[in-house]
Amino acid sequence: MRFLVKLLNRISIKRKLLIIFLFCVILPMIFTDAVVMYIMVSTAARDDMDMMQNVVDSAKYTIRDYCDTGYNLMLRISENKNVNLASVVPYNSNLDYYIKYFELSKNKLFSNGRSIVTIYPENENIINGGNFQRRSKITDTEWYRQFEAFNRKTIPYVDPSDTYIYVDYTKVNWEEKRVFSMICDYDFYEESNGITGNNIIKVDLNYSSIVQAIENAKYGTSLYICLDDKIIFSNDKKGGLHADFSRISEIDADAVGLKERIKLYDKQFDIYVLKNENVTWTAIRENWFLVVALLGLNVFFPMVTFLLLNKSFTERLSVLSKSFASEANESLITIPEVDGTDDISTLMHAYNDMATRINNLIETEYKERLKRQEVDIAKQRAELEALHSQINPHFLFNALESIRMHSVLKQENETARMVEKLAMMQRQNVEWGNDYVSVANEIRLVEAYLELQKYRFGNKLMYEVSVDDDCRDIRVPKITLVTFVENACVHSMEKKTSVCWIFVRVSREYDTLVLEVEDTGNGIPEDACRQLVEDMRNVDIEMIRGKKSIGILNAALRLKMFTEQRAVFDIESESGVGTLITIKMPIIGENKVYGGIEDA
Repeated sequence: MRFLVKLLNRISIKRKLLIIFLFCVILPMIFTDAVVMYIMVSTAARDDMDMMQNVVDSAKYTIRDYCDTGYNLMLRISENKNVNLASVVPYNSNLDYYIKYFELSKNKLFSNGRSIVTIYPENENIINGGNFQRRSKITDTEWYRQFEAFNRKTIPYVDPSDTYIYVDYTKVNWEEKRVFSMICDYDFYEESNGITGNNIIKVDLNYSSIVQAIENAKYGTSLYICLDDKIIFSNDKKGGLHADFSRISEIDADAVGLKERIKLYDKQFDIYVLKNENVTWTAIRENWFLVVALLGLNVFFPMVTFLLLNKSFTERLSVLSKSFASEANESLITIPEVDGTDDISTLMHAYNDMATRINNLIETEYKERLKRQEVDIAKQRAELEALHSQINPHFLFNALESIRMHSVLKQENETARMVEKLAMMQRQNVEWGNDYVSVANEIRLVEAYLELQKYRFGNKLMYEVSVDDDCRDIRVPKITLVTFVENACVHSMEKKTSVCWIFVRVSREYDTLVLEVEDTGNGIPEDACRQLVEDMRNVDIEMIRGKKSIGILNAALRLKMFTEQRAVFDIESESGVGTLITIKMPIIGENKVYGGIEDA
C-alpha cells in the first residue's frame, strides 16, 4: 500500500483525476456497453443465420420442385403407350408420321409450362422435328457423349437413379444459351403387338423460369446454386441466359455465410448464401433508442461532470505548471488573470509575485551581458580592421595610377595595361564599402593577378580558371582566393625550369562552396605541409602577430571568422608533382554573407 501511495505521489493531479475517470467510469461503461452491444449483435447474427437458412431451404425447394416436375413429365411420357408406339413403328410416308405426331401433340403431352420433352428413339424412320428427333442427330453432341459415359443400366421404366442432369452453355436452335436438362433412357415392350424399342428422353427445364422464381423470392441477400465451380443459378445477375457461367471461386470466401449441399438425381449441387455485411449497423439502427440512452447515461453526463471539475481544478493547475516551465525571452511569464479565492488562486498570486522579482533580476543580468557582447564584437571588428590594414596600402593605388597615365602618354601600351591590371587589384582592395564580393568579382581579380604573373614569367607560367555557373553570385570575403593563388604562383615557380600550370576551380556541393587552387610546382615538404594545414585550421590573431609571412594565414583567419569557424582547409602535396589546396565553406544564402550579416 505504501508503494502505491508513493507511486501516486509522482503523478500529477490531472492524471489522478483521469485515472479515477478511467477506472470508475470509462472501463465499467465500456464493459456494460460491450455486453449490451454483444447481446444486440448476437441476436442480429442469429436472426441473419436463420434468414440465410430460410433462403437455403427456399432455394432447395425451388430447384427440387422444378426437377421433380421435369421428372414427372419424363415418367408420364415413358408410360404413354401411344408415344412409345409412335417412336418405333415404321411409317410408309412422311404424311403418315405427321398425322401420328399431330394426334399426339394435340394432347399436350410434351410440355407442362416448366419444361419441354424431346424423345430420341432408335427408329431412323421418323422425321426430325418437334418433340421427336432421330438418334443419329445427337451422337456428336456433348450432352449425348456425357450421357453415354454415365454409369447407368437400361431398364423397362424411368428410374430416378438412372436420370442424368446435364447443365451447360451450348447452342440450341441456332443460338447459344444456358441449358438445364434431365436425360434418361428405357427399354419398352408392347406385348399386344410384340414391339420392342429403346428411347432416350430429354427434358429441358425452363432456365429463365427458374431464375425468375429465385429472383422473385426477394431473399435480401445474394444466393448462388453451383454445380462444381459453376454458378448455375443466382439472384444477382451472375451471367444471363445468353452468357457463360460465372465461377464461385471468383467470390470472396469470407463473404459466404452459409453453404449446404443438395443431391438431385445424379448431381450434387452446392448452395451458397452471402453474409449480410451490415448486421451490426442493422442491429444498432433497430435499437437506436437504447444506444442513445446508453451514450447519454454512460458518456454525456460523466464527461460533462469531468470537464467541469477540470475547468475548476486541474485547468488552473495546468496553467500554473506551464507558467513555471515556460521561458519567453529568458524570463518567466506571469499569469494575466487569476480567478477565484481558493488555495489554487492563492498559489497563482504567489507565483506572479515571484515571477516579477525574478524577471527584474534577469533583466539586470541580461543588460550586463549585452554590454559584454558589444565589447567583444567591437574587439573582433578592430582585429578585422587590423588585418585589412596589413593588405590595404591606399597610397599604392594612387602611385600605380600615376605610372599608368605616364605609360599611356609615352605610348607604352603593354606596360600601361599591366599597371591597369595591378591598379584594378588595388582598387578592389581599398573599397571599404563592403568586405564581401561575388565569386565572379573575386575570379576577375584572380585572372588579373595571373595575367600580371604571366607578363613576368611568359610561357613558363600557364593557368586555367573554371567556375560553375551556380557559384558566380555567391558572396565570399574579398581578397581570399587570390591570396592562395598568389602563394601557389610564387612558390611553384621557384627553381622550376619547365612549364608550371596553375588551376583555379570553384564548384558547389549541395550547400557547400568548394574552392580549389592547384599547381604543378615542386610541391611542399611533408612536414612543412602538415604544419601549414595545422596552422590554417587553428589560426588566430596572436598567431599572425608572431609570424612574418602571413598571407595564407591571414586569408584563412578571415574565412574562419566570416563562416563562424566552419571553413575547412586541406592541402595535398607531392614533391616534384605539385600542390592542391582545398577550401570548403557553407553557403548560408545567395543574398546572405557568412556570419549571418546581410550584404549591403
